[in-house]
Amino acid sequence: MPENTMAANLLGRRGNRASAVLLSWLEENVYEHIPEDLQRQTRQVVLDNINGFKDLATDIVKSDTAYINQVWVQKLDEIHEAVKRQNGDYRNRSGR
Repeated sequence: MPENTMAANLLGRRGNRASAVLLSWLEENVYEHIPEDLQRQTRQVVLDNINGFKDLATDIVKSDTAYINQVWVQKLDEIHEAVKRQNGDYRNRSGR
């Protein structure tokens, strides 16, 4: 598998994971405080924006001139781990 296809697959998985984390957090912490129509709008805004970014990034990665290096992939992993840690810290503080 070419390196740029592997990077595109990584972006897809990370984008899906980011959507899931954000939507789960909204459901657990925000949605109970807002009306259903605003919940649907919020969900759609999150999905549209993350999917739009993911599609753009995937197109760039798959282009012939794209170059993704190990430092970039490491930074993505570090960001993901930091979000997971922060999410866990929040749950521990809030008793969830």
